[in-house]
Amino acid sequence: MEGLFPLLLLSVLSLLALTFHFIRIQFSEAVDFSLDWNLFLSWIPLLLSFIAQTISKRFGKLPVWIAILSIVWLIFFPNAPYMITDLVHLSVDYGSNLTWHDVIMLFYYAQISLINGLVSLYWFHQTWNRTYSNSTGTVLLLASFPLGGFGVFLGRIQRWNSWDILHNPQNLLPNIIESAFNRTAILLSVEFGLLLGTLYLVLWGLLRFRIRDRFS
Repeated sequence: MEGLFPLLLLSVLSLLALTFHFIRIQFSEAVDFSLDWNLFLSWIPLLLSFIAQTISKRFGKLPVWIAILSIVWLIFFPNAPYMITDLVHLSVDYGSNLTWHDVIMLFYYAQISLINGLVSLYWFHQTWNRTYSNSTGTVLLLASFPLGGFGVFLGRIQRWNSWDILHNPQNLLPNIIESAFNRTAILLSVEFGLLLGTLYLVLWGLLRFRIRDRFS
């Protein structure tokens, strides 16, 4: 039950994001229906982390199953911070009310998607600590930050999708190796990694403070 409230809250917030888009459609055409699709994709790592956390709590240490879920989670995790890059679609007309609606709407989509990713990372961090060890959990956590940024590069710049690892691995895998030496890929990996790390630190600190305050 502990994880159901965050899922319910994020569901309500996601519906509110869709409401923003619906209002936009009433005044003009849709900004881009890929917004709704990308928001849906940000839910996949969240649900995977919820499943992993539930399994680890109910059945104890299942390192192989958690490792499999972690790999699948990592494939979809970049879809959460990816929505930050949708802000590049914003066209600015300071005298238009639609401009300001779009600013808030795009930021709202990106915010909810990013929260989905951070919560999923928090749940997996707990699962890694519970299944392996605190040091292993910390290493996996720190590695997730730049890998998430690298995944954003593959999606936004190279235009790969998460499911291409199954549909087109013969072209995806060589491109991943080549992209590892790309300056833009390195920049996005580092800067997105710092962004995710900073936001995760805030989330972790707030939750730790809440827990300590409860028992003090």
